[in-house]
Amino acid sequence: MEAITNEHRVLTHMIQKLKNISPYSSNNYELTKIAGSSISTGYLDGKQVKRIIFYLRGIGCSWCKLDYGGCSMCGHFHGTTKGDLMPEGYHLQQFKSAYGKYDFKEYPIVCIYNAGSLLSREEIRDYDFSEILKIIDSNSKIKHVIIESRPEFVTEESMSVVQNLLKNTSVEIGIGLESSSEVVRDLCINKGFSFEDYARAAIIVKKNKFKLLTYITVKPLFLTINESIADVISSLKKINGLTDVVSLEPTSIQKWTLVDYFYSEGIYQIPSGWMLRDIVIEAKNLIKKLDFELRIGGFEFYPTPKLYVSNCYRCNGDLYQAINNFNVHKSIEDILNLECECRSIYETEKQNELASFRDASLPSRISEIIAEKLLSKYRM
Repeated sequence: MEAITNEHRVLTHMIQKLKNISPYSSNNYELTKIAGSSISTGYLDGKQVKRIIFYLRGIGCSWCKLDYGGCSMCGHFHGTTKGDLMPEGYHLQQFKSAYGKYDFKEYPIVCIYNAGSLLSREEIRDYDFSEILKIIDSNSKIKHVIIESRPEFVTEESMSVVQNLLKNTSVEIGIGLESSSEVVRDLCINKGFSFEDYARAAIIVKKNKFKLLTYITVKPLFLTINESIADVISSLKKINGLTDVVSLEPTSIQKWTLVDYFYSEGIYQIPSGWMLRDIVIEAKNLIKKLDFELRIGGFEFYPTPKLYVSNCYRCNGDLYQAINNFNVHKSIEDILNLECECRSIYETEKQNELASFRDASLPSRISEIIAEKLLSKYRM
């Protein structure tokens, strides 16, 4: 599959211009130093453990580097060289610079991210990819490895390479499907691949005895709260049987993205924790029938987002604890029992959206939003 960009759409031109006006380039970074590493919560064999995330300084996602390519909510590109080539050995140096800092006895899970697709040999050279995985495989304390990729790089050949390099760990491959809807994935996210592409990759991952981690976006750009809830439920149903793990990813605000632009103009609002509660209520009976593990994520990105999913200062602590309890124990009770005065603001927003967009199709709504923005300062 070859990613196809849409050069005839205003939104894709906006994404392209945001990439071009961003002040970040390879000159901002020392390319032999890792972008960052962090310790966070992970889940292995039904237990909560600690994991280490290594954020390699990449050259940029292959999709985002294309003219009019790139996802509406993703700001990872601005932490990369934005297409400037990385000499062989640099990614390996980055990894080694952080790897030696950790005692992996406490961290059985390792995530290797490059702000793109680790399976793309354009984004990370064969030598660096192989040597990094060999280092990981030689460490008996590391039990599980997570990498991410777009589906076009998930091939029998790439899976065979990983199989040969990681013989002593289990492997999880993350793919950002975002939505099972072709329309939502195209218009709201600009994802650049089809559900069929995802399904093909899923089959290859499962065939090779790896785990598949699928990311589903909560509240993509332009969808109302109710539409996004329905889209999440529909997506969970459609990918049942294809994936091993699903992580619901509430949209966050990263600089120089289309989502950030519409947020700054007061047009987009980040999802609240009450939306996650509504999703759990809608999926209450469905969850018992799913043959995959369901998690709630959306907190770990590089560069760091400006805003994450939240409610208010009074109940955010309870919200984040409820999310953690759900991820660890798969108990929905803490999420269902969340209560705070700020919930009324969320319910009002839902009602206002219903009144404003009751009869508008998604394409016409997007056109109307852009037209209103363009004409907002016009005076006769």
